[in-house]
Amino acid sequence: MRGRMTAKRVLVVDDNRLIRVLVQASLKSLNLEIVEATDGQEGITAAFECRPDLILLDVVMPRMSGFEVLTRLREDPDAPSCPIAMLTTAASEQDHVEARIHGADAYIVKPFDHNELRDTVADLLGV
Repeated sequence: MRGRMTAKRVLVVDDNRLIRVLVQASLKSLNLEIVEATDGQEGITAAFECRPDLILLDVVMPRMSGFEVLTRLREDPDAPSCPIAMLTTAASEQDHVEARIHGADAYIVKPFDHNELRDTVADLLGV
């Protein structure tokens, strides 16, 4: 009997429903399982519950910033050790540096190019 391939799981943490829909549409061709969270606190909870292979994380959200979520996940030894890509409207070099300092693996500026997002996600997941 042949083993069944399990879809890679991506957690999308963004308070903007339209962004979550656009991300899902952009990644459709990769056949991923998409899990959504609407704010930072929900994102942390979802990360521990669903154990994603990748997290796409908005920077500016209610209750907790993306950088705070990123820091908490990177500092917790029980958190999933998956790549985390920041999604943000902030495009300055300083913002890129801050994301890397906090432990981000990639930095995607909104509005994003759908092909660029798909290619970045594919690279981070190795698919």
